[in-house]
Amino acid sequence: MKYLIVLIMLSLPVSSSGTGHEIIIYVDDAYKPYSYQSNGRAEGIYIDVLRAAFAKMQNFKVKLLPVPWKRGKQLMKLGKGVGLTPAFFHGHDWPYLYPYSLPFYTETIIVVCTERVLQQPRPNWPQDYKDLVIGNVAGFDGWGGQEFRELVERGEIIYREVGNPRALIGMLAKKRHDCIMMETRAFDYHLSKIQASKDTITNLYSKLKKGTLIGNDPVYIGYSETAIKSGQYPQSYAFRKAFDAIIYQMLKSGEVERIMDAFKD
Repeated sequence: MKYLIVLIMLSLPVSSSGTGHEIIIYVDDAYKPYSYQSNGRAEGIYIDVLRAAFAKMQNFKVKLLPVPWKRGKQLMKLGKGVGLTPAFFHGHDWPYLYPYSLPFYTETIIVVCTERVLQQPRPNWPQDYKDLVIGNVAGFDGWGGQEFRELVERGEIIYREVGNPRALIGMLAKKRHDCIMMETRAFDYHLSKIQASKDTITNLYSKLKKGTLIGNDPVYIGYSETAIKSGQYPQSYAFRKAFDAIIYQMLKSGEVERIMDAFKD
Protein backbone atom coordinates (compact mmCIF):
# COMPACT_ATOMS: atom_id res chain seq x y z
CA MET A 1 0.00 0.00 0.00
CA LYS A 2 2.85 2.39 0.85
CA TYR A 3 4.46 1.72 -2.51
CA LEU A 4 1.17 2.46 -4.29
CA ILE A 5 0.88 5.83 -2.49
CA VAL A 6 4.45 6.71 -3.46
CA LEU A 7 3.80 5.85 -7.11
CA ILE A 8 0.64 7.98 -7.16
CA MET A 9 2.50 10.95 -5.65
CA LEU A 10 5.31 10.67 -8.19
CA SER A 11 2.81 10.69 -11.04
CA LEU A 12 1.20 13.98 -9.96
CA PRO A 13 2.22 17.19 -11.82
CA VAL A 14 4.65 19.48 -10.07
CA SER A 15 2.86 22.45 -8.54
CA SER A 16 3.46 26.09 -9.39
CA SER A 17 5.08 26.69 -6.02
CA GLY A 18 8.54 26.69 -7.56
CA THR A 19 9.51 23.04 -7.24
CA GLY A 20 9.66 22.33 -10.98
CA HIS A 21 12.54 22.41 -13.44
CA GLU A 22 14.30 25.78 -13.30
CA ILE A 23 14.44 27.65 -16.59
CA ILE A 24 16.37 30.91 -16.94
CA ILE A 25 15.13 33.37 -19.57
CA TYR A 26 17.05 36.64 -19.96
CA VAL A 27 15.04 39.73 -20.91
CA ASP A 28 16.00 43.14 -22.26
CA ASP A 29 16.36 45.57 -19.36
CA ALA A 30 15.77 48.76 -21.40
CA TYR A 31 13.04 48.28 -24.01
CA LYS A 32 10.09 50.20 -22.59
CA PRO A 33 7.20 49.59 -22.54
CA TYR A 34 7.75 46.00 -23.57
CA SER A 35 10.61 44.77 -21.42
CA TYR A 36 12.63 46.62 -18.80
CA GLN A 37 13.87 46.40 -15.23
CA SER A 38 12.49 48.23 -12.23
CA ASN A 39 14.30 47.78 -8.91
CA GLY A 40 16.01 44.71 -10.31
CA ARG A 41 12.76 43.04 -11.38
CA ALA A 42 11.65 42.38 -14.96
CA GLU A 43 8.63 44.47 -15.93
CA GLY A 44 6.77 45.42 -19.10
CA ILE A 45 4.02 44.42 -21.51
CA TYR A 46 5.83 41.33 -22.78
CA ILE A 47 6.77 40.37 -19.25
CA ASP A 48 3.11 40.37 -18.21
CA VAL A 49 2.28 38.11 -21.16
CA LEU A 50 5.13 35.73 -20.41
CA ARG A 51 4.35 35.51 -16.70
CA ALA A 52 0.74 34.64 -17.54
CA ALA A 53 1.97 31.87 -19.86
CA PHE A 54 4.52 30.52 -17.40
CA ALA A 55 1.91 30.42 -14.64
CA LYS A 56 0.13 27.77 -16.71
CA MET A 57 3.31 25.66 -17.02
CA GLN A 58 3.28 23.95 -13.65
CA ASN A 59 6.24 21.67 -14.32
CA PHE A 60 8.63 24.59 -14.67
CA LYS A 61 9.99 27.33 -12.45
CA VAL A 62 10.87 30.16 -14.82
CA LYS A 63 13.19 32.98 -13.84
CA LEU A 64 13.04 36.18 -15.91
CA LEU A 65 16.33 37.99 -15.43
CA PRO A 66 16.71 41.53 -16.85
CA VAL A 67 20.09 42.23 -18.48
CA PRO A 68 21.50 44.71 -21.01
CA TRP A 69 20.73 43.39 -24.48
CA LYS A 70 24.35 42.93 -25.53
CA ARG A 71 25.01 41.01 -22.32
CA GLY A 72 22.03 38.79 -23.04
CA LYS A 73 23.38 37.93 -26.47
CA GLN A 74 26.75 37.06 -24.96
CA LEU A 75 25.08 34.80 -22.38
CA MET A 76 23.32 32.96 -25.22
CA LYS A 77 26.63 32.48 -27.02
CA LEU A 78 28.09 30.99 -23.83
CA GLY A 79 25.05 28.80 -23.15
CA LYS A 80 24.40 30.45 -19.78
CA GLY A 81 20.62 30.17 -19.68
CA VAL A 82 17.91 28.75 -21.88
CA GLY A 83 16.56 31.76 -23.76
CA LEU A 84 16.54 35.47 -24.56
CA THR A 85 13.57 37.72 -25.24
CA PRO A 86 12.16 39.85 -26.81
CA ALA A 87 14.04 38.59 -29.86
CA PHE A 88 13.39 39.16 -33.53
CA PHE A 89 14.34 36.32 -35.87
CA HIS A 90 18.10 36.18 -36.42
CA GLY A 91 18.55 32.58 -37.56
CA HIS A 92 20.43 33.89 -40.60
CA ASP A 93 23.06 35.91 -38.72
CA TRP A 94 23.08 34.86 -35.03
CA PRO A 95 23.99 31.16 -35.21
CA TYR A 96 24.02 30.80 -31.42
CA LEU A 97 20.33 31.77 -31.07
CA TYR A 98 18.19 28.93 -32.43
CA PRO A 99 15.48 27.63 -32.41
CA TYR A 100 12.73 30.13 -31.66
CA SER A 101 9.38 29.93 -29.90
CA LEU A 102 6.11 30.68 -31.60
CA PRO A 103 5.85 34.48 -31.90
CA PHE A 104 3.80 35.96 -29.07
CA TYR A 105 3.34 39.38 -30.70
CA THR A 106 4.12 41.16 -33.96
CA GLU A 107 5.59 44.64 -33.73
CA THR A 108 4.46 47.18 -36.31
CA ILE A 109 7.28 49.48 -37.41
CA ILE A 110 6.24 52.83 -38.87
CA VAL A 111 7.82 56.09 -39.90
CA VAL A 112 6.91 59.20 -37.89
CA CYS A 113 7.68 62.59 -39.41
CA THR A 114 7.26 66.29 -38.92
CA GLU A 115 4.07 67.77 -40.30
CA ARG A 116 6.03 69.61 -42.98
CA VAL A 117 7.63 66.44 -44.35
CA LEU A 118 4.30 64.65 -44.70
CA GLN A 119 2.63 67.54 -46.52
CA GLN A 120 3.95 65.67 -49.54
CA PRO A 121 2.48 62.13 -49.81
CA ARG A 122 5.16 59.53 -49.02
CA PRO A 123 3.51 56.09 -49.15
CA ASN A 124 6.55 54.14 -50.39
CA TRP A 125 9.32 53.19 -47.94
CA PRO A 126 12.18 53.95 -48.37
CA GLN A 127 12.11 55.45 -51.89
CA ASP A 128 9.91 58.41 -50.90
CA TYR A 129 12.29 59.31 -48.05
CA LYS A 130 15.41 60.13 -50.06
CA ASP A 131 17.28 63.31 -49.13
CA LEU A 132 15.82 63.25 -45.61
CA VAL A 133 17.40 62.80 -42.19
CA ILE A 134 16.04 59.59 -40.62
CA GLY A 135 16.54 58.87 -36.93
CA ASN A 136 16.37 55.63 -34.99
CA VAL A 137 17.23 54.14 -31.61
CA ALA A 138 20.68 52.56 -31.57
CA GLY A 139 20.58 48.80 -32.00
CA PHE A 140 17.48 48.69 -34.21
CA ASP A 141 19.12 49.39 -37.58
CA GLY A 142 17.58 46.24 -39.06
CA TRP A 143 14.16 47.89 -39.03
CA GLY A 144 14.79 49.90 -42.19
CA GLY A 145 15.42 46.92 -44.45
CA GLN A 146 18.08 46.15 -47.05
CA GLU A 147 17.01 48.80 -49.56
CA PHE A 148 17.08 51.45 -46.84
CA ARG A 149 20.62 50.45 -45.83
CA GLU A 150 21.76 50.67 -49.45
CA LEU A 151 20.33 54.19 -49.77
CA VAL A 152 22.17 55.18 -46.58
CA GLU A 153 25.43 53.74 -47.89
CA ARG A 154 25.05 55.72 -51.12
CA GLY A 155 24.36 58.91 -49.17
CA GLU A 156 20.81 59.26 -50.50
CA ILE A 157 19.41 59.13 -46.96
CA ILE A 158 21.12 60.53 -43.87
CA TYR A 159 20.78 58.07 -40.99
CA ARG A 160 21.36 58.96 -37.31
CA GLU A 161 20.99 56.99 -34.09
CA VAL A 162 20.28 58.10 -30.53
CA GLY A 163 20.31 56.25 -27.25
CA ASN A 164 16.65 55.95 -26.31
CA PRO A 165 13.10 56.51 -27.66
CA ARG A 166 12.32 59.67 -25.68
CA ALA A 167 15.47 61.36 -26.97
CA LEU A 168 14.58 60.23 -30.49
CA ILE A 169 11.09 61.74 -30.32
CA GLY A 170 12.55 64.92 -28.84
CA MET A 171 14.99 65.25 -31.74
CA LEU A 172 12.11 64.92 -34.19
CA ALA A 173 9.99 67.51 -32.34
CA LYS A 174 12.92 69.92 -32.48
CA LYS A 175 13.27 69.22 -36.23
CA ARG A 176 16.77 67.82 -35.95
CA HIS A 177 15.40 64.79 -37.80
CA ASP A 178 12.90 64.79 -40.63
CA CYS A 179 11.50 61.41 -39.67
CA ILE A 180 12.13 58.58 -37.22
CA MET A 181 11.50 54.84 -37.21
CA MET A 182 9.50 53.51 -34.26
CA GLU A 183 7.22 50.66 -33.24
CA THR A 184 3.71 52.12 -33.21
CA ARG A 185 2.59 51.04 -29.72
CA ALA A 186 5.94 52.08 -28.25
CA PHE A 187 5.67 55.49 -29.96
CA ASP A 188 2.22 56.06 -28.46
CA TYR A 189 3.51 55.05 -25.02
CA HIS A 190 6.57 57.32 -25.05
CA LEU A 191 4.72 60.27 -26.61
CA SER A 192 2.03 60.08 -23.91
CA LYS A 193 4.73 60.11 -21.21
CA ILE A 194 6.44 63.11 -22.78
CA GLN A 195 3.19 65.05 -23.15
CA ALA A 196 2.23 64.30 -19.56
CA SER A 197 5.44 65.91 -18.29
CA LYS A 198 4.97 69.39 -16.88
CA ASP A 199 8.16 70.51 -18.63
CA THR A 200 6.90 69.60 -22.10
CA ILE A 201 6.06 72.26 -24.66
CA THR A 202 3.00 70.40 -25.94
CA ASN A 203 2.59 72.14 -29.30
CA LEU A 204 6.04 70.89 -30.39
CA TYR A 205 4.81 67.31 -30.21
CA SER A 206 1.31 67.82 -31.55
CA LYS A 207 2.72 68.31 -35.04
CA LEU A 208 4.35 64.89 -35.26
CA LYS A 209 2.56 62.66 -37.74
CA LYS A 210 2.56 58.91 -38.28
CA GLY A 211 3.51 57.96 -41.81
CA THR A 212 3.73 54.76 -43.78
CA LEU A 213 4.35 51.20 -42.64
CA ILE A 214 8.00 50.13 -42.72
CA GLY A 215 7.48 46.52 -41.76
CA ASN A 216 6.29 43.95 -39.23
CA ASP A 217 8.57 42.05 -36.87
CA PRO A 218 7.31 38.99 -34.98
CA VAL A 219 8.66 38.69 -31.42
CA TYR A 220 9.96 35.42 -30.01
CA ILE A 221 11.87 33.76 -27.24
CA GLY A 222 15.15 32.83 -28.89
CA TYR A 223 16.85 29.75 -27.42
CA SER A 224 20.56 29.25 -26.86
CA GLU A 225 21.78 26.64 -29.32
CA THR A 226 24.99 26.45 -27.29
CA ALA A 227 23.05 25.51 -24.15
CA ILE A 228 20.88 22.98 -25.98
CA LYS A 229 23.87 21.23 -27.57
CA SER A 230 25.73 21.12 -24.25
CA GLY A 231 22.99 19.00 -22.71
CA GLN A 232 22.99 21.04 -19.49
CA TYR A 233 19.28 21.82 -19.87
CA PRO A 234 17.69 18.45 -20.73
CA GLN A 235 14.27 19.87 -19.87
CA SER A 236 14.50 22.63 -22.50
CA TYR A 237 12.71 20.63 -25.20
CA ALA A 238 9.74 19.97 -22.92
CA PHE A 239 9.71 23.64 -21.95
CA ARG A 240 9.74 24.83 -25.57
CA LYS A 241 6.94 22.48 -26.51
CA ALA A 242 4.80 23.45 -23.51
CA PHE A 243 5.33 27.19 -24.06
CA ASP A 244 4.35 27.01 -27.73
CA ALA A 245 1.16 25.10 -26.93
CA ILE A 246 0.14 27.60 -24.24
CA ILE A 247 1.02 30.79 -26.10
CA TYR A 248 -0.87 29.50 -29.14
CA GLN A 249 -4.02 29.12 -27.03
CA MET A 250 -3.49 32.52 -25.40
CA LEU A 251 -3.20 34.18 -28.81
CA LYS A 252 -6.18 32.34 -30.21
CA SER A 253 -8.40 33.24 -27.25
CA GLY A 254 -7.39 36.92 -27.29
CA GLU A 255 -5.78 36.66 -23.86
CA VAL A 256 -2.46 38.09 -25.07
CA GLU A 257 -4.13 41.19 -26.49
CA ARG A 258 -6.19 41.67 -23.33
CA ILE A 259 -3.06 41.51 -21.18
CA MET A 260 -1.28 44.01 -23.39
CA ASP A 261 -4.21 46.43 -23.41
CA ALA A 262 -4.44 46.26 -19.61
CA PHE A 263 -0.78 47.14 -19.03
CA LYS A 264 -0.02 50.06 -16.73
CA ASP A 265 3.42 50.99 -15.43
